[in-house]
Amino acid sequence: MSLPTHRARDLAGAHDGAVLAVRFSRDAAHCVTCGRDRAFALWNARKGTLLKVYRGGHAREVRDASCARDGARIATCGGDRGVFLWDVATGASVRRWSGHEGEGGANATALCGPGDALCASAGYDASVRLWDCRASGARAMQVMHARTGVAFGDSVTSLSVDEDGAKIAAGCVDGCARTIDLRNGKCHVDSVGAPVTSVCFSHDKQCLIVGCLTSRVALLDCASGNAMATYRGHVAERAKTECRFSNTDAHVVASSEDGRVVFWDLVTGDVVRELQAHDRSTVVCSIDYAPEGAEPAMATCAADGTARYWTAPPTTQ
Repeated sequence: MSLPTHRARDLAGAHDGAVLAVRFSRDAAHCVTCGRDRAFALWNARKGTLLKVYRGGHAREVRDASCARDGARIATCGGDRGVFLWDVATGASVRRWSGHEGEGGANATALCGPGDALCASAGYDASVRLWDCRASGARAMQVMHARTGVAFGDSVTSLSVDEDGAKIAAGCVDGCARTIDLRNGKCHVDSVGAPVTSVCFSHDKQCLIVGCLTSRVALLDCASGNAMATYRGHVAERAKTECRFSNTDAHVVASSEDGRVVFWDLVTGDVVRELQAHDRSTVVCSIDYAPEGAEPAMATCAADGTARYWTAPPTTQ
């Protein structure tokens, strides 16, 4: 299957300043961008059409977003420590949760559980919190940190939810990736020896990739925690970058501090393509890959304020 290396659309006109995250909807027809300008935006990704800009919720930068499976809600989090649940159609925030401590804010969010009834958030306060999307209260239903037996040693940078919505992986600056089973509360810890900036489950739920601040991505077996492969070739030394599986799990993809996106063969570990997705002087802050079952597509965004939608190269007749 072809890789999405064709620059199909520029997602321009929504943000003033850096674009910090980009996330696909579950059907890959839409995507969300999150900005340093305290706004997030919804796009028709395939057409490059800006559908709506959401403002007035976050008091600081929006760092992450997660789209519900039914497309009706979006969860966001940011530097103001707030975690919001938004109604896509009306643009109204239907839930606002608070509880993350300190000045660092919330770094990542993910809708999870049956019917996306739960929202997870990860913070600078070395915690992951679970919020009930159905309840009207503003307090977390569960807090996972050192005082409750999940000993994150530093800021939690990233989250990933498996295909069933039953397990959460959390990457932490303490050099560990933790997998939490929402059904029984068990937590499995894998140490990778360097600050973790990104985690991502494979679609078959067998593997987890972990992006580290030593310019490497580690492939872990979910059952045993054993490291099965290491991928190198991108630059990730100072800034937060992200890694993803392709929609078929055949490739590992990572963003880079020098404007590139690098593709590796999952099995051999070989670099199969390097894409200059953004200017060489800028960090590719975030990438997302179209989900399993969709045509190959990728979205990227960068610190220079650009966001782009990529598809497989068009075939010539």
